[in-house]
Amino acid sequence: MIVKSWKLTGFKSNFPDWVQENSSKRKGSDLLWVHTQTGEVPAEEGMYIAINLRGHVDVYDFKPEGWIKEIATGMVFAILVTALLVFMLAW
Repeated sequence: MIVKSWKLTGFKSNFPDWVQENSSKRKGSDLLWVHTQTGEVPAEEGMYIAINLRGHVDVYDFKPEGWIKEIATGMVFAILVTALLVFMLAW
């Protein structure tokens, strides 16, 4: 589940602490290098950097979905399973 996301708007903007800890800037490069589970990934201006519950950082071209949508989907699934169970027991 995505906990936080942040859009890279340039190097003059303020970086959150969790982005500073998990990224680096290389001399002569216009990219921000993000330290992910799969290695160092370049992030360009306009890309999103997100951190999940386990503390893993990833780079996205689009704004990643937050945890609210995942929890809502889980709740709908649980309600459907419960309704199916009640229907089967009532029959």
